Amino acid sequence: MQVSRQGLSSGKRPPGYRALREIGDSTVRDRFKELDGLRGIAALFVVFSHFTGGYDSKYVASEPFRFDMYWGAYGVQLFFLISGFVILMSGCTSRRPSDFVISRAARLYPAYWLALCESIVLSVAFAVPHTDIGWVNRILNFAMVQRLFLVPNVDEVYWTLAIEMQFYILVFVILWITRCRLTDKLLYWISGIWLLVAFCIALVFGGYSRGLDPQLVWAPVKMLLNVFVVQWAPFFITGMFAFRARYSSGPDAGKFWALSCLGGAFAVLMHATLHGWTESVWVLGVVLIFLAVVARRKTRVLLLGPVQWFGTISYSLYIGHVVLGNLVIHWTVDSVGRPLAMCIAFVVVGLNAAVLHYTAETRGSRQTKELLLCLRARIDRRFGIREVGPQ
Repeated sequence: MQVSRQGLSSGKRPPGYRALREIGDSTVRDRFKELDGLRGIAALFVVFSHFTGGYDSKYVASEPFRFDMYWGAYGVQLFFLISGFVILMSGCTSRRPSDFVISRAARLYPAYWLALCESIVLSVAFAVPHTDIGWVNRILNFAMVQRLFLVPNVDEVYWTLAIEMQFYILVFVILWITRCRLTDKLLYWISGIWLLVAFCIALVFGGYSRGLDPQLVWAPVKMLLNVFVVQWAPFFITGMFAFRARYSSGPDAGKFWALSCLGGAFAVLMHATLHGWTESVWVLGVVLIFLAVVARRKTRVLLLGPVQWFGTISYSLYIGHVVLGNLVIHWTVDSVGRPLAMCIAFVVVGLNAAVLHYTAETRGSRQTKELLLCLRARIDRRFGIREVGPQ
């Protein structure tokens, strides 16, 4: 079989294609470092929420912490906004759909698998509360998309990775159908349809989930909400349009900023529909912070060394802090008190995240990418595939 895409490098291209390609290439050369800082802050907020009220919900007999930093959980929404920005940028730089798949798989899985193994060993060895889910479910967790099949997570933060994966699959399908020729028009249509479908589902089925613990939502409704990423679609869409707004000028910039604000408004409205207006106020704050950072030419506080360092290890910190951190607090709280126990746990999970980052997330990802590229080259030779991405 002979497949050639050389013809894509010549002839008429869709409007907006060249702009997106050039923007994607330029962002690789000029990294938007403030996003790394935002990632670090988002990860820290999530850690704070799990070390306060999150810990108390598991070890109910322990010394309660005076302040429940529940608001830290909204770091997840910030992660999804950043993902919309970054993943559209990644899609714009992909010459082949498999480029996108390889980059995402190599980025996520090595660190995830190592963190998962660590959490399984700790949870089994020390009987961590709410982690006894059975060995079949633990093995299914290695897929990362267990949430879509209503399989419980070893670690409570893993549910967000399945949502990220759904967004990646959507981007991959678009790249495959369009042969890596993303356009603004296509972005309008996909975002509009996704928002419309998600909002309609939220309106119809919001009453089945409002105010309930996610585990108590009726399974068919939960599956519908999961499949269409109803609650989280506006965050990805807002991030994508924010990417276009930051790297546009003139009337185009104004148009994309308006669309970013519209996506943010839907994020607030969707949370109000599914969970009530109290949560939506926090969501509004997160959206405004994100858009303000994207709109500014430079945000110096996000470029500070410690903030950037936490941004660098944010993924490893996020996926590896819950089980380990809870155990450290549990082991030390009776001896040193709750505040110091939390500080010790923070240091431990920070060091653990650094090890995860510099082994699995850096070296492991590089080796995984090389392996996948070699595998793709062998498949290309085996089937006579000759693909030349768009120029």
